[in-house]
Amino acid sequence: MDSFDEAYARYLKLLAKLDRTDDVAEKNQLFRQLTHLLCELEQNLKAVKAKQGDWSRREELAYWI
Repeated sequence: MDSFDEAYARYLKLLAKLDRTDDVAEKNQLFRQLTHLLCELEQNLKAVKAKQGDWSRREELAYWI
């Protein structure tokens, strides 16, 4: 996976496409892509946190958009 910034830029691009389209099938496809990308971002953040050895507190990750 690329850097967080690159993945987040792809996320914003897909979100903009979702806002512009009126086609339901395309919206469904974009939503699936967004969901998959968010899952990848979450896994990457968890891996980084685990490498830091900071899982003792077991706090959940929160996203603010």
